[in-house]
Amino acid sequence: MTPAQQPVPVRRFTRLAPPADEYPGELLLLALRTGELLLANGAPAADVVATATAMAAGMGLHGCTADVTAGALSLSYRSGPRAVPMTEVRVVRTATLDYSRIDAVHRLVEQVGRGRLDVRAARSRLAQIEAARPAHPAWQVTLSWAGLGGFFTVMLGGGPTVFAAAAVVAAFIDRANIYLSRRGVPDFHQVVLGGAVATATATGLFLTGTTTQAPLVVAGGIAMLLPGLAFVSGVQDAIAGYLVTAAARALEVAMAVAAIVAGVGAALYVAAHSGLRAPQVQPDGFALHGWAALPPEILAATMVCVCLAFCLQGTRWNLLTAGLAGALAWTVHLVLWQEFRLPPPLAAAVAATLVGLATQTLARRTNTTALLLTIAGIAPLAPGYTIYQGMLHLSHGQLAPGLLTIGQAAAIGLAIAAGLTLGHTAADQVAPRTAHQGAVRRLPTSH
Repeated sequence: MTPAQQPVPVRRFTRLAPPADEYPGELLLLALRTGELLLANGAPAADVVATATAMAAGMGLHGCTADVTAGALSLSYRSGPRAVPMTEVRVVRTATLDYSRIDAVHRLVEQVGRGRLDVRAARSRLAQIEAARPAHPAWQVTLSWAGLGGFFTVMLGGGPTVFAAAAVVAAFIDRANIYLSRRGVPDFHQVVLGGAVATATATGLFLTGTTTQAPLVVAGGIAMLLPGLAFVSGVQDAIAGYLVTAAARALEVAMAVAAIVAGVGAALYVAAHSGLRAPQVQPDGFALHGWAALPPEILAATMVCVCLAFCLQGTRWNLLTAGLAGALAWTVHLVLWQEFRLPPPLAAAVAATLVGLATQTLARRTNTTALLLTIAGIAPLAPGYTIYQGMLHLSHGQLAPGLLTIGQAAAIGLAIAAGLTLGHTAADQVAPRTAHQGAVRRLPTSH
């Protein structure tokens, strides 16, 4: 692997031999369950592979090989040249980021490797992690989604009315998605509904004369629907060389964006053909608000990232670092856009590069994964307003401006991906693994 393709740092511990009273197949299954739990909670493929093999090595299974292909995780072990190889495979069909579980799994692997937990205790601890309830209850997560939607509008210059409307829309979308998920409605249709609800609400506010900033409500609603987890994990999988998994996650991102576009477009189409006038956007996107408005907008961007980290079950430390990552991203984006007049895709690329560099460097220093911080850090850069602007043009039959604006939104997404890739690559050069992170430690067989 090239430096940019190395997996996330996971300390490797090797026991001299597996415990005598444990069957190797059971140990292999335990290591596989560890990787499965990470994959089910949205961890990148490289992190899953590194953690599962580290868990196996910590229990005395030398030379295990793991592989992740889309949603399938396999782990193989051969005890000797003439021994029959053992292989376990699990298929994970859902991925919802719960960072508290990812963090708990990393601590479990660390404790097993250091000899602080025997196999029986590790098996019990893993079962507890699997059965544990989310760190934050559902009603608090709904409030956090509401805060994210509201603060996203403030970040773009919105006022109190737009803040309240976007918060209500985001809370409604979250509760509706929970209701529909329990009844087996596919995620695609849930996202379509969310985009349509946000657009219909903005149209209603505009027609009643409640506010002239109604399009920002759509931006706030779209912000919570954009697939940040699949996007960031897909970029990291591509960097690590897991191209099939990266392609699957790229398709997931494309489907989610298509669902958002369909929901927004459907609501605008119905409004246009019913004789209703949808809220208009400014010709050049949201307005430049000057340097006096910069502090509150940066504070709002910080709160967007804090709310997102809370929704993804982050710890208190995660909330702080995620907020700082978002403040960095939005400050750089605004300075480059307002002061140097860089195009939005280029400004987003530079901001995403710095976020990728900062979060990956911090992750390497603390021996953790940068997934949560990266997702939260790029949240302010989401092109929700641009998507609405493009669909508004298309709903009025303005094909060329509509396609051009939708293309700009796609360009912003690609710029963010390119920036993250460059930032992660630079982090490998600026903050390489320390000696203890890459070393293999040999521990005694007995506990």
